[in-house]
Amino acid sequence: MKGVVHYINQQRGMVAVFTEQDYSIFEIISGDNVEVGDSVSWRDDTALGGEMLTNHTQGERYEVYFQNHYIHQSQLGQQLLIR
Repeated sequence: MKGVVHYINQQRGMVAVFTEQDYSIFEIISGDNVEVGDSVSWRDDTALGGEMLTNHTQGERYEVYFQNHYIHQSQLGQQLLIR
């Protein structure tokens, strides 16, 4: 699966990636050089829990924890723990 980073909650380390199937949400476990606009990819569209993410823009790989997939934009605030 691949997509583009659209939103980051820096305080919580939560990231929303826009994919062909809406948004995927992950928490950064290792590394922190993720920026809005970065092109990223991971194994598949159903990966939950620990996963390796490739940041093609930065040329790096990170360990992340996928929280959810197929999130509609109207649910992003709740998923990113923004209150």
